[in-house]
This record gives sequence, structure tokens and C-alpha cells, in this order.
Amino acid sequence: MRYKNVLLVTDLREDSDIVASRAKCMLEGTDAKLRVLHVMEETVLTAGYEIVPIIPISNEDEIISGAREKLQQLLARHKIVADDAHVETALSTRRGILDYCEKIKPDLVVIGRHVRTGLASLLGATADDILPGVNCDVLVVKLGEPV
Repeated sequence: MRYKNVLLVTDLREDSDIVASRAKCMLEGTDAKLRVLHVMEETVLTAGYEIVPIIPISNEDEIISGAREKLQQLLARHKIVADDAHVETALSTRRGILDYCEKIKPDLVVIGRHVRTGLASLLGATADDILPGVNCDVLVVKLGEPV
């Protein structure tokens, strides 16, 4: 089976290069569309009718702009041409990925999974969280260092 619509999900950490290189391998020799997604969690909390910013709104634009720049640098390092490179904000990383998948309907999602130790192992990994909710193949790239 040849994939036609591939989604690379990245958290933009140092080991994102490993995940990007695996996605590039999956695309070699194909005419598949590649979309790249980085999800940032919302910077506001809602409590009833009140909205409480966690960080000042002016800083949010800077953070999103910085994430877009890092995303472009990641693609440039790997000489990857993406049909779309998107920074999304969502209430949770899981929700952002699932909503984007519903919108673009990929046939393959490439995502990294960090080893979890200690209390972090109780929270689970985003890759594990999205598996039941996506309707396509998922390539989970095992990443070494614990988070």
C-alpha cells in the first residue's frame, strides 16, 4: 500500500529530527502529500463564564511565531517539502491531533513516543492517547531519553 496523505506530528523537541527522518523515509519514491503539525496547548483557562489567561496574550503570538520558525527549521534540516506546516492551539495535544486528523483525513500519522518513567508514566504518552481515536495507520517512532 502506498500512502497518499501523511501527517507528521512533532513536539519540536531535540529528538524531533529522528521522527522527521522516519517520515521522510516513508515518503521516498511516492507522490504523497505531507502535512506537518505541532500542537500547542491553549494558554487560557475557562472557569464558568470567566476566561483567565495563563500567559499574556501578546506573548502567545510570539510563542506561536517561534514554534512556526522551529517547524520550518526542522523541515529545512531534512530537506522536507511539506504541503502544509501547521501550528495548532488546542485544549490538549491529543485533542488538537485528533481534530486535525478528522479535518485532513490522513492515511498515515508519524509521531514520536518518549520513554516515560516515574510519575510521568502515569500520565501516558500522546502517541498512546491518539491511537484509539485515529482512523488510519500510525507509525510510532520510539525515542530514547525519558521525559
